[in-house]
Formats: sequence, C-alpha cells, structure tokens
Amino acid sequence: MSDAADRLAAARAAQDAATREHQDRRALRDRHVATATSSAGSALQRDAATHGRYLTRAQDLQRRHREAGGWLTERTMTDRDRTIDLALPADLPADEPLPPLPGRDEHPESFDDHDFSNNKWMVD
Repeated sequence: MSDAADRLAAARAAQDAATREHQDRRALRDRHVATATSSAGSALQRDAATHGRYLTRAQDLQRRHREAGGWLTERTMTDRDRTIDLALPADLPADEPLPPLPGRDEHPESFDDHDFSNNKWMVD
C-alpha cells in the first residue's frame, strides 16, 4: 500500500508544482500586461498631444490658404496681424473720381509701349 500512497503523493506534489508554476506565469503575464498597458497609454497621450498640434497647424494653413484665395505662397503662410483690404471705401462720394489703378497712368491719352491691356489677344 505504501507504493500506491507514494505514487499518489508524488502525483499530488507534481500537480501542486505545476499549479504554482502556472500561477507564477499568470502573475508574470499580468504584470507584463499592466506594464505594457500603462506605457502604451502614456505613449498614446504623448502622440495625441503631438497630433493635436499637427492638426491645429494643418487647419491654420488650410484657413490661410482659403483666405489667400487659393494662392499658397510664403507670404500667405507667415503670421500677419492684418490683411490688406482692397475694397473701395463705403463712404466714397459718387461724384468723386476713382483713384487710378496701380501701375497705370492717370492720363489715358499717353502711350505706354509696355501696356497691352487694350489689345485683343484672340484672332478673329
């Protein structure tokens, strides 16, 4: 009978050892999961802040592009505190002549060899 009891005790000891090993592995795996989860969470928060700044910058560039009328140049990308308003003033009297266009002579009778604004570019 002692032979069967010894085998039973050895089997129980092996089962207890296997159970402890499984519990230790589970605890180690749970610690690794907790560590990986916390590091991934902090990495996501850092990345979210970076992506937030990138998104804000992209939206600002898109707004400037839209305000510049579709012209995306270095001048439209720089920070400006105001924009040039080319509209005529609302309080301009009707009997007052309009100011001359930039680069044009005030006297239309003068001939400018480099002014091609009155030429027809289409051939009949």
